[in-house]
Amino acid sequence: MDSLHVVKTLIVRMHESFLDVMENVDQEVADWLPPGEAHPIRTSAAHILWVEDAFVNAVIRESTTLWADLGLQEKTGIRPGPIPNLEWARTTNIDIKELKNLYVNELFDNTESYIENLDSKDLNREIDIEGKGRALKRVLIGTRVSDILLTLSIHSSNHIGEIASQKGTQGLQGYSF
Repeated sequence: MDSLHVVKTLIVRMHESFLDVMENVDQEVADWLPPGEAHPIRTSAAHILWVEDAFVNAVIRESTTLWADLGLQEKTGIRPGPIPNLEWARTTNIDIKELKNLYVNELFDNTESYIENLDSKDLNREIDIEGKGRALKRVLIGTRVSDILLTLSIHSSNHIGEIASQKGTQGLQGYSF
C-alpha cells in the first residue's frame, strides 16, 4: 500500500463517517446546546465542511471555495470561516437539512474527484501557506499536499467523534456500528 492509497482511503472513510453520524440528525438534535463550552452539532458539522472546502479548494487548489461557487452565503445568510467564538457557535442558526441538501454531496464529490486524479508526486507538492491565516499554520502537520489532506482527515474525524458523543448524550446512537 502506498501513501497515495492511504490518503485517498482516509478521505473517503472520513466522508463515510460523517454521513453515518449525521444520518438521523434533525434540526432539534443539531440545535441541542451541550453543557459547558462544547458547540452544538449544527456548528460542528458546518465547521467540518467549511474546513474541507477551504483546505482542498482555497489552500491546495488555490481556487474559490465550493461554498462561494454555489452561492451558499447568499442562500443561507451564513459567512463560512473559523468559528469565531462560543457565542457565535451557540447562537448562529444553521439549517441542518439545507446544509446537507445544498452542500454535503457537492463538497464530497468535489473533494473525491480531486483526490482521485492525484498521483504520488502531487502529494509531495509544497503549498505556500503564508498569508493564509494563523489558524491554518497552527493546525497543519506540514505544508505538502499530503500533510494538508492528512490534517483534514484527522481534524474532521475528531469533530465527527464529538458529534457522535453529543448524539449519545441526547440518547441517540452516535455511530451506526
